[in-house]
Amino acid sequence: MRARTPLALLAVTAALFTGAAVTAPAATAADTCYTQSTIGLTCHYHYGNQWAERGSVGDHVREIQALINGTTNYRQVGGRLAVDGRFGPATETAVRWFQRNHMAAGSVDGIVGPNTWRALRGYRV
Repeated sequence: MRARTPLALLAVTAALFTGAAVTAPAATAADTCYTQSTIGLTCHYHYGNQWAERGSVGDHVREIQALINGTTNYRQVGGRLAVDGRFGPATETAVRWFQRNHMAAGSVDGIVGPNTWRALRGYRV
């Protein structure tokens, strides 16, 4: 009996011969977040701890959004954040939720500074 070739492999092979772009299926944050020994939890968007607040834009905001989606139960209580790199009202609400539920009292300000980064990088479900 002959083994079947997966369709994904055929698509990649065809793309290589035609010069077309090969795209991987989009992974969810829960699929891509893991612990890295030097920084703690990461979702591969940003490895630092750059300050973020409403109006911030960039990969550091994507990292915050992905960490909240992929390492907390926010999806069950507040919904899933779009990992779009824009710190708008939905991200601020999620950050405040995270701070209220996973940090010391008095930490709720909706801003991701050093203390919130430490909590995001160290929190495990």
